[in-house]
Amino acid sequence: MKTLLEQPGFLAPSGTIGADVSYLLALVFTILFLISWVMAKKAQGTRHHKLILVSMVSMIVYFVAYYYARSLGVLSFEGREGFGGPDDIYENVFVPVLTTHLILVTLGMVLAFYMIPQGFRASENAGGDYHLKTGELKMKSRTFKIVMFTILGCWALVQVLLLATRQNPFGASVAYGMIFATVALVVSLEKLIEKLLPEGARRHRILGRATMVIFALILVTSTATYLMLYVIYPLKV
Repeated sequence: MKTLLEQPGFLAPSGTIGADVSYLLALVFTILFLISWVMAKKAQGTRHHKLILVSMVSMIVYFVAYYYARSLGVLSFEGREGFGGPDDIYENVFVPVLTTHLILVTLGMVLAFYMIPQGFRASENAGGDYHLKTGELKMKSRTFKIVMFTILGCWALVQVLLLATRQNPFGASVAYGMIFATVALVVSLEKLIEKLLPEGARRHRILGRATMVIFALILVTSTATYLMLYVIYPLKV
């Protein structure tokens, strides 16, 4: 898989298959998210629910597979070696844009993990049509503890499997630890968010808008990063 991702791309002469596919999928997912947002604005609850669910689950699956195949993605493969421009542009433009992109991707993934179950909890299916329901939306303390202990148990199981199947499991252990820590953080945020936005429908609308804005900014920074790496300042071989 790693070898395939490093093959010459099809969007730009200096690009790679991995970078091209990554950018195109970012474009597709952003368009799907924006379409589902428009559906929500038009009160098309069921269509919004189905499209956003499929889109977010697909994005998460893609991200996990890409992360696993490329070991932290584009930054690990290109880094300074993949940027062919001058040092001042690299330090003052490329690094800030790439850093902003990675921060936005992290926030987007956290919100994606959060918004999927929150969408189910904040809505109800009446006669085959989904719509947001009014009223407070809180997670019971017992449910919160069960979820957190389940995450901890899954993390421990993965660590045991890594120790049993790999000679040097440190890198994979850290990576999976970060993934489970992110999931635990998402669950922990629920307690803070439900105090700030106790009403479920209002919470879903506000966080939904914030999530859509973040995904749009991810596409902007992704486009800028791709153009600088493979079009404007490609690495000169």
